[in-house]
Amino acid sequence: MRNAEILTAVALLTAGTVQAGPPEITDAKDRQLVAKFAGHARAMPRRLSAAYCRKLAANSAESYCWLVCPQWETCLTAWQLTGDERHADDFLAVFAHMRAAMMKGPDGFLGWYGKPLELFRDPRHPDRRVDVIITSFRVVDVLSRFLEALAAESDLAKKHAAFRTEAIDLMENHLVAKWPARGRVVDLGPAGAVYRTHAGLRDVKGSLTQPHNKHALIVLALLALHRVTDNDAHLRTAVKLGTRFKRCLTLRDGHYEWNYWDPAGAWDVHPADANRWKHWIGPEHRSGYYAASLSQAVALYHHGLVFDRADIDRFLRTQLERAWNGDLEDPKWYRVDRSRGQQSGSYICGALAPFSEKVHRFLYTGARQDERLARADHSWQGGPVLNGYLRGKYLEGPKAAGGKPIHAAVGKRFDGKPANRAFLARLAFRVAGPGYRPPATPAEARPLPPAPRS
Repeated sequence: MRNAEILTAVALLTAGTVQAGPPEITDAKDRQLVAKFAGHARAMPRRLSAAYCRKLAANSAESYCWLVCPQWETCLTAWQLTGDERHADDFLAVFAHMRAAMMKGPDGFLGWYGKPLELFRDPRHPDRRVDVIITSFRVVDVLSRFLEALAAESDLAKKHAAFRTEAIDLMENHLVAKWPARGRVVDLGPAGAVYRTHAGLRDVKGSLTQPHNKHALIVLALLALHRVTDNDAHLRTAVKLGTRFKRCLTLRDGHYEWNYWDPAGAWDVHPADANRWKHWIGPEHRSGYYAASLSQAVALYHHGLVFDRADIDRFLRTQLERAWNGDLEDPKWYRVDRSRGQQSGSYICGALAPFSEKVHRFLYTGARQDERLARADHSWQGGPVLNGYLRGKYLEGPKAAGGKPIHAAVGKRFDGKPANRAFLARLAFRVAGPGYRPPATPAEARPLPPAPRS
């Protein structure tokens, strides 16, 4: 398909889902927030210099995902909020710096190679460089959404057509393609699929099934990449990953519960004890993990895939009846099993705001709005943290008001092809009580899928 034809297809797929011009912001406090936020975003080409990007990638390859990408995304959000094309230029400038930090691995794939986080580092090889899966996919997510917004601006789309071609080549042929080529993706048949952590880590961390929150990052990235390429392979993988998450849901009294991590195959068995898993099993212990894991289900729902409104209603009950006491002024937070041990943060998922007026009020009005304003001068709080507030309130939430599936046309187009319809039919199921029961030991999970060659 020629570039012009792809742009036309993308325009059709994203019609009505990408903001046409900046949103109208009448709230005085939010107008102040946008002004502060835009100022922080303008500083990103200087803050995220090529030297900084190279240094961070080399010293902490995973931190690249958590530090560079959230700051880079502020340029995209500032452009969409203000319409000021300088922010789009800043986005491209930062990406040029990020691109300069990329290296080619032994197998020829480009990536950001550096030391693992200390928790994952192999003590026998403390200086070994690795390439991190979630860093690749976080970049794919942000970059794809920039291309999606670019396609809605015909003059800018023409101006940056060459960049679009180069970016898609990088994403499809390097950032995405390298992981199945390295044996990091395992197809579980009707049970879905999983990604395994990269090699070169300490024994219990290497080749480990990714936790649900990291799979969610991959799902969001693949959905966004499909929307700008119309490549069904990306959507198929996202559906497989989402199906695996759905297979790990427990249904109790009309709400869903799930773990932070669940084993998927023989590669998850502890290397020193065949009766143990490499990782603990239990509810998510951090609020950010909870919100991320749940967001993949909502994102797939918005594409008309895997999860339907009945599933969303069950997640809403988890949010409103289990994870939160419902008090707007004095909130109390719980893990999904209603426990309060070893947890941190506010267990609330912004992706649910369009479905719940109460969630929306808590996140975007009153004390939370005042808190954002009080911290707006801080480069991180007024930049990446504020980014989520502004995107949810003005860019993503309004399109999904009332639970409207904003990318339904994407799923409909996918389902319109007979091969894809058969693929979806093989994976489709409804969670019935009690649903998933996690295997406490490898013996409870046998037969285990074998580890693929890597």
